[in-house]
Amino acid sequence: MNVGQWPAQWSKLYPEEPCIKYQDLRLNKREFNERINQLAHLLQKEGIRKGDRVAALMANSNVFLEILFACSKIGAIMVPLNFRLAPPELEFIINDCEPSLLFYSPEFTAVRDALQDKIPTVRERICEMAGGAPNDGEYESLIAPMSTAEPTPESEVVMDDPQFIMYTSGTTGKPKGAVLSHGNTQWNAINAAVTYGSDNNDVVMCCAPLFHIGALNCSATPALYGGASLTIQRFFDPVGVLKMIQEDRVTVMFGIPVMYLFMSQMPEFPNTDFSTVKYLLAGGSPCPRALIETYQKKGVLFAQGYGMTETAPAISALRKEEALKKIGSCGKPLLHTEVKVVDAQNNELAPHEMGEVVVRGPIVMLEYWKRPEATANTIVDGWMHTGDMGYFDEEGYLYLMDRKKDMYISGGENVYPAEVEDALMSNPKIADAGVIGVADEKWGEVGMAILVKTPGEDLSEDEVISWCREKLAGYKCPKKVAFVDELPRTMTGKILKKDLRAQYGDGA
Repeated sequence: MNVGQWPAQWSKLYPEEPCIKYQDLRLNKREFNERINQLAHLLQKEGIRKGDRVAALMANSNVFLEILFACSKIGAIMVPLNFRLAPPELEFIINDCEPSLLFYSPEFTAVRDALQDKIPTVRERICEMAGGAPNDGEYESLIAPMSTAEPTPESEVVMDDPQFIMYTSGTTGKPKGAVLSHGNTQWNAINAAVTYGSDNNDVVMCCAPLFHIGALNCSATPALYGGASLTIQRFFDPVGVLKMIQEDRVTVMFGIPVMYLFMSQMPEFPNTDFSTVKYLLAGGSPCPRALIETYQKKGVLFAQGYGMTETAPAISALRKEEALKKIGSCGKPLLHTEVKVVDAQNNELAPHEMGEVVVRGPIVMLEYWKRPEATANTIVDGWMHTGDMGYFDEEGYLYLMDRKKDMYISGGENVYPAEVEDALMSNPKIADAGVIGVADEKWGEVGMAILVKTPGEDLSEDEVISWCREKLAGYKCPKKVAFVDELPRTMTGKILKKDLRAQYGDGA
């Protein structure tokens, strides 16, 4: 079996059950599978074979998922592209993975044009709907004459075969393509089913961008594996999400904390009916207590998780009933996942001892695309080295402290910026905080806090340092403070520490 067979099997079992709602389109399980088959036949007609790459510069829609599953049926490898990247960044990724075909949404026609003569392996471009470049194919007209029968791949597609390549955010250096297999996706879906218990009665909201591993494999694919239906928003709009939660009777949604924050700030939020929502799933960055409490007042609980692109992505989960009891934790490892915390010599550490988080199991990627050295440095004796520093408590709950590369050493002591940021964020006058290590003649490195003040509040450097001295050991306290209007962040909400270091640290 492969992931492409999921919709085929559901189509046989429950053909008339709802599957996809996207704008005015409604697809049951049979109709969704038939459209996937039509596209699979088109891909084969275009010469796409097992192992060939198919890139997609797409907004959220049923078409994005049809591309994923059609590629899966015939053994092609989908490459979702981040539409927020600049053309030179996309040029690097496309030329790195060398796709034969590019699907794109009409909103990105200008980007498609900018790449026209710079991506030589792409021999065909297909626009999702009207509005693309004049000579490009249009999706619906191209698949319309194709057969709805199940396609026959030239060779068998199995669980160990690559399913898609998802490029990491590239917060340091050039992005790397994590090659994820059909088995990675299926075991991730099994972990989700065991942990959260999704079934065919669930209506799952897809509003985070599907080119990202969180939206794709924490939301869409586990839902489709479990027989649930999806309601899809093209681009995230907080007011639209609140409306869809009520109208579509949504039971589950994945998002990053800032998305939930935006939703809670809308004037429609107090009157939104959340009675159908079983839980909201948050990932990408820690969920603040205030946000958890805001939704709890509406009768909604957060489940939280920790994952990476390279692990398809889920590693651990914090159950919804534990959101406040274990605040700050990212939960316990998922059932089919092994997690350890190790020292520099790969010795497993005792509870509350800080080290690097390593992961093993069927959710770990196959490799980095064309990066054997990076693969060998990351997957050692079967264990994926995450680069995240953390510890387990005595009950087996995992706590993350920081990225290994973000740690700095001050006076011989390791300092984890996330710990300092937590202390800073407990100050009501601070709306956002990022901490980096900067060079110091006396201590080697000292902490520098880059802060966003809460609107209407006044705050000085001395006040910030005094606040930290009450909560942290002296060597952990920042020695320098800068105030800014906004911190640079990735689309998942993570602070871009490389940008802060470039501006304020050694790269300044």
